[in-house]
Amino acid sequence: MAEDEVTHRTVAQWDPEILGVHLAPGSDEISDLPLTEYLPRPHDQTLRMLLARTVSRTDASFVLLVGSSASGKTRALYESVAGVLPDWPLVRPADAEELSAWIEASFVCPRTVLWLDEAQRYLDGAQGERAAKALVRLLDQVAPLAVVGTMWPDHLRRLTESCGGEAPHVRTLLTGRHPRIAVPDTLPADSPAVAAAAARDPRLAAAVRAAGPGHRVLQHLTGGPELVRHWEMGSGQWFTAPEHAVLTAAVEARRLGHTGAVPARLLKEAAEGFMDAMARAAAGKEWFPEAISALTAATGGPVPLIAERYARDVGDPDSYRPDDYLEQHVRRVRAHLVPPARFWRAAEYARTADDLYALAGAAEQRRRYVYAAALYEKAVESGHGRARASWAVLLEAADGRAAAEEKAAADPLAWAALAVSREAGADVSAAFDAYRRAADSGDVWAWSAMARIREAEGDPAAADAVAAQAATVGQTQAWRTLGRMRAARGTSAAAAFEQAVRAGDDWGHIGLAQVAERAGRLADAVEHATRAADAGVGEAWAQLVRLYWTLGERESALAAATGGAEVGNPEGWSVLAQLRYRAADMPGAAAAHREAASMGVGAAWRVLALLADADGDDGAADEAAAQAARVGDPQAWSALAEARAERGQAVGAARAATEAARAGDVDAWIGLARYRESVGNGAGAELAADHAAERGSPAAWAALSRMRERVGDRGGSRRAVLRAAALGAYDAWTALGRVREETGDTAAAERAYVRGCEAGDTEAYSALGALYLEQGRSKEACAAYRSAVDAGLTDAWEGLLSALAAQTPRVTSLRMVRRLRRTGLTADE
Repeated sequence: MAEDEVTHRTVAQWDPEILGVHLAPGSDEISDLPLTEYLPRPHDQTLRMLLARTVSRTDASFVLLVGSSASGKTRALYESVAGVLPDWPLVRPADAEELSAWIEASFVCPRTVLWLDEAQRYLDGAQGERAAKALVRLLDQVAPLAVVGTMWPDHLRRLTESCGGEAPHVRTLLTGRHPRIAVPDTLPADSPAVAAAAARDPRLAAAVRAAGPGHRVLQHLTGGPELVRHWEMGSGQWFTAPEHAVLTAAVEARRLGHTGAVPARLLKEAAEGFMDAMARAAAGKEWFPEAISALTAATGGPVPLIAERYARDVGDPDSYRPDDYLEQHVRRVRAHLVPPARFWRAAEYARTADDLYALAGAAEQRRRYVYAAALYEKAVESGHGRARASWAVLLEAADGRAAAEEKAAADPLAWAALAVSREAGADVSAAFDAYRRAADSGDVWAWSAMARIREAEGDPAAADAVAAQAATVGQTQAWRTLGRMRAARGTSAAAAFEQAVRAGDDWGHIGLAQVAERAGRLADAVEHATRAADAGVGEAWAQLVRLYWTLGERESALAAATGGAEVGNPEGWSVLAQLRYRAADMPGAAAAHREAASMGVGAAWRVLALLADADGDDGAADEAAAQAARVGDPQAWSALAEARAERGQAVGAARAATEAARAGDVDAWIGLARYRESVGNGAGAELAADHAAERGSPAAWAALSRMRERVGDRGGSRRAVLRAAALGAYDAWTALGRVREETGDTAAAERAYVRGCEAGDTEAYSALGALYLEQGRSKEACAAYRSAVDAGLTDAWEGLLSALAAQTPRVTSLRMVRRLRRTGLTADE
């Protein structure tokens, strides 16, 4: 790729629709009108402040706007970049592969805006991990730079909860110091600013009239609700049966794991499963191209199905994705449903190995083992690195150990996964054998697991033999594992740590220092920690700080903190600050925290803020909290808000909560709402809840409903939960039901769970199943648990099996349960 192939133009030179901004059509269905007047909301101030800081500090920033579909995320980015960085070139990569290529080729220069609308498209799967790694490096090396993106909360939750060790750079990028700004999906129709703008723009006026009490003005601007109504009419109404089936299949593919636009072949094969026999007979030979043509045609409102071309050359579309507002709605209303068998068979045509793996996992979560196995196999054939491991574990449960071991072959991840599964099932002997096969295949961590098993069995000699063998192939962690286990039991651990050191593992000195410290041999502990530090083990410096302090050698402790900082490990300053604080040396503690903060320990500013606040120095506390926010830790303001609220400083708490929200931490308002409610200030609690809702979080209203329920304020509880649900907290009813169940009002709990099911919260089905099962209503429990299983809630499976086992006749029920444990559910069950 040549550098001139990267499009460099300012935000004003881009077509906003290409950047992802939803355009509002006119009442006469004319869609090429200018953008509607922009109405700033609280998150806009936060976003602009962060972008301005990027310029003033010559810094690199990654700001992610998180909110539901049609909440105005992309428009907010567009307006803020235009207002704060109007002269900076804006570059927009097509996908993760192009993003990585641009960064690796150094095409993203200082004073550039990198535009990542729908950021999950750039961070999913193996390509996404590569892109995230490149982004982390870019943010460290290029400045000033503004990386801006948007993401749905569901995608953020999925990427941060599921990736774990599989995608560490994605997790670091999304959960680290970079700010995430919540964007509410509401715009109050009765505010003076909205009313004034509506008087100037008939499109906004029509949206205000249609918005209703839910304040869904933004969604009505782009025609989303109308599209939802058309889909809700069902097959053969507004949409023909093939059109409705294609649209539903596209959403289902995305809901169950396909990250990008859905390939045409998958869509065609899957759609057939969403049509009944009469619809299939009446569809005609050209049903699919006709449906695609109708769904992708612009008719003045949003296009139901958006055509894309995955192939790099120019040509006809080959992939399609649904309108995001419709997709979000269908995801919610179909969350407790499982697609038909035809869909799972069509899933083999998924775009990438990552998509195949995700769809296989969705099938397994829903206990459709046959489909999951077929998709895992396809993912293996497509080169997915972890698919064989998941396939082997599934086969062991369904077809037995021999089948699983045959499929594991020489894959170390597969053997390790089998070992973990067997150990969880208490088959320790078989787990050890699998760990052995994993180690022989190259899994470095399997040696430690084998040593741990032998040690836990009470056979230290066998454990030592495993660790010694591991050391011969260059794996020394097993000795450290044994050292930690033996130290925890109070038995001799030094020998194991010494073996680690002899094998060349300098971390063993850390263990020896800890052993010596526990035995009161502080001089020996200092010697070992010094050896570790000299060998480059950064964590040893903090240990030296603590040891020297215990010995009373304050100057040496200070030197150790300085030495650690000089080699890039400032944690010693944090330890020194804590030690000084415990010794009531407040000035010394503050000085040490300042040193830690100046070296990048963000939490140090938070501690400084709390120290100053405790001393009554509000100005110093506010300045420290502001500095913490500037380095990416808005929780300092939240901590101040909580501390001041507990002391009854209402004004100071509200001011800190406001600053926390402005810095991106809405939880401060939630905590303030809880505190005010607990001291009887209901009006103040509701005001704080409103502030949280304005910034994209209805959680405060949900919390108020539960607090009021616990004190018997049923009316107040109901008002709060209705408000929470109207703002999009679909789990508020389920949480309220749990409170009612705790207080013994099972009838009211059942009603709340039913409301939760109606709102689209899949957890409500599981809670309802448990309640029914406890009451002996096994048939109703089966139905509720089945919906929870179909929603992919793994914990619901055992509940369903228990409910089935309670059916009569018992012999038949138990036989069916034994079969289901092995086979999972079929298409007809």
